[in-house]
Amino acid sequence: MTGSGRVFLALLLLTSVFNGTALAVHGGGSREIMIGDTFESRTLETIEGKSLKIPSGDELTVVLFWATWSPRSKPALDLWQKFEQDYSGQSVKIITINSEHQGLEPGQRQEIIRYVENNGITLPVVIDDELALFNEFAVKAVPTVFFLNSEGLLLFRYASFPTSAPLDLKEELEVSFNLRERETEEEKETRGKLAYQPKNNALLYYNLGVQLHKKGMRDKAVDRYIAALKLDVDYTDPIRTLEGIYFAGGRTPEAEEELRSLLSQNGLQALVDRVGDGEPIVIEARKKVNAMERMRLLMEKNAAQPAQTNLPAPGQKSEKGLSGQSAE
Repeated sequence: MTGSGRVFLALLLLTSVFNGTALAVHGGGSREIMIGDTFESRTLETIEGKSLKIPSGDELTVVLFWATWSPRSKPALDLWQKFEQDYSGQSVKIITINSEHQGLEPGQRQEIIRYVENNGITLPVVIDDELALFNEFAVKAVPTVFFLNSEGLLLFRYASFPTSAPLDLKEELEVSFNLRERETEEEKETRGKLAYQPKNNALLYYNLGVQLHKKGMRDKAVDRYIAALKLDVDYTDPIRTLEGIYFAGGRTPEAEEELRSLLSQNGLQALVDRVGDGEPIVIEARKKVNAMERMRLLMEKNAAQPAQTNLPAPGQKSEKGLSGQSAE
């Protein structure tokens, strides 16, 4: 393989890891989950310590798998929160499963909880610490959503979160509630043509930028966003993300001028007048935790858990000797 071939392969591998709508890196097993498969009922615990069941009684149960590292998980969560409000009169329970990593390090659970709080997520959130649910549902992409009936029968599965996701998922929900008829193939084809697909590998460079951005490498991320715009000037996500960076302190005339200057310097004059045409995309950098901080978090976690001892209560005789065996 040539040098350029190896570089391109590396870029594709990075994209598969960090694209929020690409293949998930946890594995998800090699088996396929089919419509009509049945999942056993189980009780889960939310981050707030509340118990909930999957499936949820006589309701339609929607299970959404997501992760903080997936840039498309946030819009998926926002959409399902909107659906919860829009269809509050329907018999449906929406549960979200955070599938962050295989085995969370000390402090990572709290980071997930802070993410939920900072982003105003009010849907029930279950942290899948060992990814048991992730593997049982054979998730291949994050985010992915499943519909289950009251007996745990899989009715519907939707992987990733393309541009057409809001319309696709809205249709499936309303068909499930008998509120509408399913679209014909011709109607779907017509609607599919309206969903924008980035050209010339622009999506690849944008996703690389998102990963660098999350690691705190803002300048390198900006370079990738600019590269994505040069490859496809009509792709809006990169410019919306640049707005999220430059307008972080407020959309001031100085911030707008700085962003317009960046676009002009990179030969993207055609985009200058499009600054501010949409909602900025805000991507939060991961909090870096050094070895000393990680040790401190671990010590705090251990200190919060009372030590288990075999000492008898005051005035009570021990029934076991020092060896732990029953005293004769």
